[in-house]
Amino acid sequence: MKNGVRLLVGVGLMTLAGSCAGRNLPPEPDSYVAADAIGAERAAELATSPAATWLDDLNSAEMSSLAREALAGSPDLQIVEARYRAARWRARGSFGGNLLPSLGIGADGARTEEPTGTEERIRTEFMTSSVVASWEIDLWGRLTARALASDSSADAARQDLNDARLSVAGQSSRAWVDLIEAQQLLALAQEDLQTRERALDLTQRRYDAGIATSLALRTARSQVASARAGQAQAQDSLLISSRRLQEIMGRYPDGSLRADGELPQLAPLAAAGAPADLLERRPDVLASEHRLNAAGFRIHEARAAMLPRLTLRASAGNSGQSLNEIDDSVNMVSNLVAGLTMPIFNGGALISESRASVADRRAAAAEYVRTSIAAWREVEGTISADQSLEVREEQFTIAANEAREAQALAEREYARGVATLFELIDAYTRRIDAERGLITARSARVSNRIAYHVALGGGARTGGIDEDREPTP
Repeated sequence: MKNGVRLLVGVGLMTLAGSCAGRNLPPEPDSYVAADAIGAERAAELATSPAATWLDDLNSAEMSSLAREALAGSPDLQIVEARYRAARWRARGSFGGNLLPSLGIGADGARTEEPTGTEERIRTEFMTSSVVASWEIDLWGRLTARALASDSSADAARQDLNDARLSVAGQSSRAWVDLIEAQQLLALAQEDLQTRERALDLTQRRYDAGIATSLALRTARSQVASARAGQAQAQDSLLISSRRLQEIMGRYPDGSLRADGELPQLAPLAAAGAPADLLERRPDVLASEHRLNAAGFRIHEARAAMLPRLTLRASAGNSGQSLNEIDDSVNMVSNLVAGLTMPIFNGGALISESRASVADRRAAAAEYVRTSIAAWREVEGTISADQSLEVREEQFTIAANEAREAQALAEREYARGVATLFELIDAYTRRIDAERGLITARSARVSNRIAYHVALGGGARTGGIDEDREPTP
């Protein structure tokens, strides 16, 4: 009876351990989480992340709001986040699976029946119980290197997530700028159409009075048709820009989204800081650095795999024809084995893996250099582009003002019969081109300023490098 109690206790412990393991499993998640369903805590985390804090520097509440919604609801971002969490869980499993002992318990039962040539059959029952523990001693640091490589890969995935967040914030902000540009270009196209229609009406009256020629009338009609075609193209461009922003934000892309605000007035360009500081802020550079570290750990793992391995294995168990017999701890058989193995021949697999790991680390180092140079290039490019775009905006402002005055003068002279229709059309065309150039230059400069913040890794505030950061020695 006493043995049976111990058996019941053992089975209960096995059941309890299994239920505890099941309770630790994460719940089955939704396939997609919308921006309005992430919860207040999650929304606050995204709002204060480095990917979002720089948004307020541009002084546009609407742009900041839409970008933060994109951070919460972007499907692309949720893909990267899920992959990071998977990498982090695998890294945790790598530490436990490689560096800690393994322990397992089990119980088996079998029943056989043999015929005897009569109606009776010989029945045999056989049951076993076992407890097995094993542990590989990490003599040369191979298992530690494997766990550290997995952890570094998870850290790289974390930086990939930060880079994706920064990218989504930048994409949504630039998409908002493109939407405003498309709205302004559509308004300009509508104004151009109205202007051409007024010219056509005036030319029609002059033609009816015998003052204008048929050539002038047909030319005016052609200008109106071209303006209508331009308006249709601008309307389509507006729908494309609206759908693009909705797609980034995770909304249904019906093209109904419109921007209510105006392009922000840009302050002087913030200081970029030292080039070495940039390498500490750019998520893609940090991700390359973690992958470089992981490649170094894999070199050590591959080289240590050619050295002897020491494994400890302990087991205890019993067998019998009933439950009481396999629960008898007095007669339980136990053993402890220490094994030392050394790989001798495996077709060159280990030496090939060692050489491959060296090549992988060389590639990771080159990737780190390439990413760093690309980061510096992006910052330098946005700084120089800001200067040229500022000049373009100033000159297009002058051109637009002069073109408006020239158009007004051409309209008055054409009404008096001093100027020809072709001079009036030329004035219209020059004004539209100047206005379009001004709209494009302004939006391009704001987009470039957004790209500047993204190129700096989201850490540049209006005063340059974050004051809380310690200077690089």
